[in-house]
Amino acid sequence: MQRRHTRQKQIIQKIIEGPGKHMNAEEVMAVLKQEEPGIGIATVYRNLNLLCEEGVIQKINVQGRSFYDGNPAPHDHLYCARCGEIFDIVLSEMKEVEEQAARLTGAVILSHHTAFEGICHNCRKDEEEKKQWN
Repeated sequence: MQRRHTRQKQIIQKIIEGPGKHMNAEEVMAVLKQEEPGIGIATVYRNLNLLCEEGVIQKINVQGRSFYDGNPAPHDHLYCARCGEIFDIVLSEMKEVEEQAARLTGAVILSHHTAFEGICHNCRKDEEEKKQWN
């Protein structure tokens, strides 16, 4: 079944797509309000989920929250526990991990989603600077 590519869906796709973009629905809504002030949050969620189903973007669940990633290519993430920023990580060894998981389980691995939690470089730098002044 061919899905319609509505104006709202096109705008939402434009807002979220691209490497390094990780937004929740409310952030997408805030940007969207500038172009389409009458749109509701239900429309944003519906279109984000449709874009995920179509493989245009992907959904990341971190700390009980959903973020939408504008890069649909397989990759992993780092979530900063301090600032909440999400960073893309491309690990060359993940292919080997997928192969090992397939061997151990006898399953066919279709995809994987790994999210590391830590403290990003900027937050670490800020903490070190604060320690120097105290």
